[in-house]
Amino acid sequence: MANSGATDNLEVAMLPLSDGRQIMVPLQALAEVQQVNFAGRPMGDLGEFTWRGYELAIQSLDEVCGLPAPDPERLTTVGVFKADKEMDPPFRALAFSGTAAPGRVEPSWLTSVDLPQEGVFVGATRLHNELYLIPDLPRMLFEAS
Repeated sequence: MANSGATDNLEVAMLPLSDGRQIMVPLQALAEVQQVNFAGRPMGDLGEFTWRGYELAIQSLDEVCGLPAPDPERLTTVGVFKADKEMDPPFRALAFSGTAAPGRVEPSWLTSVDLPQEGVFVGATRLHNELYLIPDLPRMLFEAS
């Protein structure tokens, strides 16, 4: 059987922040993505998301990445992320502004760039002239806020 090199590709999800920038995470970190209407929800209380029998408190992706909380009216989507199976619940619900885009990326396509001053990110990269921020996944997925 021929090796197509596909194992060298990274499967990623690109998720928008409310300021227009995007983060890039491993696709396997996401369990599901759903559109949600946040209209009328107060700042700081995005409510809960019921998913497969779990009641998940919703947090904003921006806040978990160390950025200011966006107006709930700007949030459109909830991503259910796989957290630690020892946690209760073993998932996190993070709201973001826009839609998730899956993709396959060859590491050679990525160009490292300087980290932004604001936020908690472990890396930043360019892919086809587009900036992507790399969040601190352990902080994002495993630390309760």
